[in-house]
Amino acid sequence: MKSPVRSLALLLAISLCSAPVTLHALTESEAKAGRDLVMRCANSIIGIEMVVTVKMTMGDRALPPRENKIDVNGTVLNAAGLTVTSLTAIDPRMQFEAMRGTMGPAGARMEISETDFKEVKLRLTDGTEIPARVVLKDGDLDLAFIAPELEAGAAKHEFSPVKLSDASEGTLLSTYFTVARASKALQRVPVVVPTLIIGTVEKPRRVFLVTAQQLGCPVFDLNGRILGLNLHHLSSGRSSGIVVLPAADVDEIAQQAAVEAAKPPPPKPKPEPVSPPPEKKVDAGPPVESAPKK
Repeated sequence: MKSPVRSLALLLAISLCSAPVTLHALTESEAKAGRDLVMRCANSIIGIEMVVTVKMTMGDRALPPRENKIDVNGTVLNAAGLTVTSLTAIDPRMQFEAMRGTMGPAGARMEISETDFKEVKLRLTDGTEIPARVVLKDGDLDLAFIAPELEAGAAKHEFSPVKLSDASEGTLLSTYFTVARASKALQRVPVVVPTLIIGTVEKPRRVFLVTAQQLGCPVFDLNGRILGLNLHHLSSGRSSGIVVLPAADVDEIAQQAAVEAAKPPPPKPKPEPVSPPPEKKVDAGPPVESAPKK
C-alpha cells in the first residue's frame, strides 16, 4: 500500500499537469485579438450536465450503483447543436482506470461493469436547458459527443459552432487562446486564457503541449482559427496529461457523430409493470362449535 505522503505527491503532480505552466506578457495587439475572440466565440462554449450511474463489481459480488452529477464545458460543432467534450470528464470508468494502481489488491478485483448516462442536457449561455443524449464515444482520443434530443414540434434553438475545417497550424512558442466558461458558482462567465505551444508530439498521432489547459474547450490562434481541443492524452487507458488534439482529428470523428445524431434515438425502456400486492388472507381462527340444542 502506498504511503499517504506518496499519494499526496501523486495528486500534486496531477494538479500541476493541468495548471498553467507560465503566463507571458501580451502585446496590445495580442490582447485585442483575445478580447475579440472571446466576444465572437463565447457562445460556442456551453454547459453539459448529466447524471452518471456507475455499476461496479468486486470479484463476483455486485456493489451498489453509484450516481454522480456531472457539469462540464463542451464545444458546439455544428448548427444542429452537436457538442463535444472530454470523455474522461464524464465517464468515471476512465478516472477509475487511472486510479486503479493506487488502490492496491482491492483495485485489481474491482471492475466497472456498466456506465449509464441519464438526465443529459445542454445548457445554453442564456440558461436554456435542452434535453440531449450521448451519441458517440471515442476512448482512444478522449472524445464524447452529445446531441440535442428535441421532441417533434419543440422550439428550435440557435447554436454558434466553431469551424473545425478552418484550422490553424501549430507553431512552437506562438501565442494562442483557450476560450472556456467558469463554473456555475461563478455564473459561467466567458473566460479567455493565453497559452503557448511548448512542444509537439508526432507519434502515434500529432498533439500539442501547451502552457494552459481547459478540458473540453477549443484553442484558437490570433486570427481566430481553431488549433484543436484540450483533451486527455491516453496511454494504455490512463491519462498522461492534457494536450491539444488537432482540429482535423476531432473533425474526422465529429462527422461520424453527426451521422449518429441524425438517427432516431433508441426507444426508452418501458417501466416494468408494478404487480398488485397479494391479497392478505384473514385468519378467522379455529371454527366455533355451536352449542347443543336442549
